[in-house]
Amino acid sequence: MNSVAQAASFNTLRFTLAIFAPFGLAYVISYALRTVNAAIAPQLTREFGLDAAQLGFLTAAYFLAFAFTQLPLGSFLDRYRPRRVEALLMLVCASGCFVFASATSSIGLIVGRALIGIGVAACLMATLRTFGLWLPKERVPAMNGYMLAVGNAGAILSTAPVLWLLGFITWSQMFFAVGVLSIAVAFWLAFVVPDPNTAKTAQANKEKVSVAVILRSPLFWAAAPITCFGNAMGLAVQGLWAGPWLVDVVGMAPREIGNYLLLISAGMLVANITLGTLMGRYVARGGSAPLFACLGCLGCLIGLLPLLFSWKGSPALVLTFFGLTHVAGNLVFAALTPSFPSAVAGRLSTIINFMMFGLGFLVQWCIGLIVNKFPTETPGRYAQAGYETAFMVVAAIEIAIIVWTLFALPRAMKPMRQPVA
Repeated sequence: MNSVAQAASFNTLRFTLAIFAPFGLAYVISYALRTVNAAIAPQLTREFGLDAAQLGFLTAAYFLAFAFTQLPLGSFLDRYRPRRVEALLMLVCASGCFVFASATSSIGLIVGRALIGIGVAACLMATLRTFGLWLPKERVPAMNGYMLAVGNAGAILSTAPVLWLLGFITWSQMFFAVGVLSIAVAFWLAFVVPDPNTAKTAQANKEKVSVAVILRSPLFWAAAPITCFGNAMGLAVQGLWAGPWLVDVVGMAPREIGNYLLLISAGMLVANITLGTLMGRYVARGGSAPLFACLGCLGCLIGLLPLLFSWKGSPALVLTFFGLTHVAGNLVFAALTPSFPSAVAGRLSTIINFMMFGLGFLVQWCIGLIVNKFPTETPGRYAQAGYETAFMVVAAIEIAIIVWTLFALPRAMKPMRQPVA
């Protein structure tokens, strides 16, 4: 190996251990906490007497708190060290885990979930901002894809492994342990992780650019709706409703759903790595990143159809297919960032995240409101028609957004061939 190759290998290894690993562990925690309610929903329903609407709101409280935290978060990430911002919020995440673990009513659960949502709000955004400061832009899509795949590993841990773990400890003890781990990660980020090139960071901080450059951009409004809503569907189903669907529609016992929920996360993991790599190659050959991201989101509608029509003959295939088709929206971060000044990169990412998780809150809660209209004779169980109706409404909204994108994206891309000045 020549000296250049050795240097590249060393730098890659150093980046992985010093930057990727701590941010990756924080994102694993974030994703696991986001999706774990799908696995423990039957226990929460039984212990706290929750109906579908209450369960939907409880789980979606994470999304609502997460979404509104994005509004100030973007400015903090653009002005301050992302690792320090994330470290502070991870302490809030720990407090949320402790509140959730000690809850004695649905109010306590909601407050805990909201604090967790606030606490993990920077886990991906701080990572993307850090990658943008450390890496050349051609490496960002693939590295983002790897990080998103790591997050899916957290989602995998929140399925069958969680149900296995709950055979030895209670769900409250598990949340307490995650709170302790969150504190450890916060100290790792705050005191061990190095900062990126100071000259590059200082140059970004010197630029004074208003967030209006994002909100007035036709390209943003052409690409954001389809990518954000596609991700919102994934958040709602993976984060909660896949579990009840398996119980109510397929007829599984709650203890059997873990391995099936794992398949959604496994599909997302594969898709994140694959799509991130493909988009990087496509852009390197002169292709349009926003176009690639938007076309990838067309698969979200296709992936929803098996749930809409209650195709329960092969639930493993249904959930794997859903996972494979519902991550393309994540590409929007790497797709849009090069078209805007670096000084608003943090705010761009957090605005997108606000839309994704705000919509995730609405979709998850509204599915619960609709399903709640179709109770069965068994308390806490709901009819197949309720799920079909809810997913039909979601599909109709997705079709309307696709139509908007087909008209808006070609027009927006014409004047946006060059980055915004």
